[in-house]
Amino acid sequence: MVWVTCTAPYVILTILLVKGLTLEGMGGGLDFLFKPDWGKIAKADVWQAAAVQILFSSGVSFGPLMYYGSARKPNEKILKASFWIPVANSATSLYASLTVFTFLGHVSFKLGKPIDQISNQGMDLAFVAYPGLLAQMGGANFWALIFFLMLVTLGVDSVFGNFDFYQTFISDLFPVIL
Repeated sequence: MVWVTCTAPYVILTILLVKGLTLEGMGGGLDFLFKPDWGKIAKADVWQAAAVQILFSSGVSFGPLMYYGSARKPNEKILKASFWIPVANSATSLYASLTVFTFLGHVSFKLGKPIDQISNQGMDLAFVAYPGLLAQMGGANFWALIFFLMLVTLGVDSVFGNFDFYQTFISDLFPVIL
């Protein structure tokens, strides 16, 4: 099951990215993503928001990450995992942002509005902006189904990690259970 819930979001993101790259106006979204606003980069609150996001997305202080660390083999090199986990996390974030900004560029083009007036963040992005973006496309119900299937697989995978953590925690705390 984990093989499905871990790989399905990448497959769905790839499908959505390919679709996003075929949409009219997607280049404006990619320009917005990759051309920095130097005035905003100099602000401390932007860097603080970036630090919070990377710490949140990597799950540094969450139980499942500690559980996964305790489940490693004794001879496994910790430095290798310590390097590749943040790299994979950042690459996934970049991959997802490519998908989001191709769609934002398309909607910006269709509505004639600047992208910074369209884009949202956090829960608004997943449950307001993305459905709005998908509604602009032909076969919107199909694309919405694909997108929300991705969210469900991500949620199920998170539940697996939390369940494993609590199961191990309880069995370590009360070894008589085993």
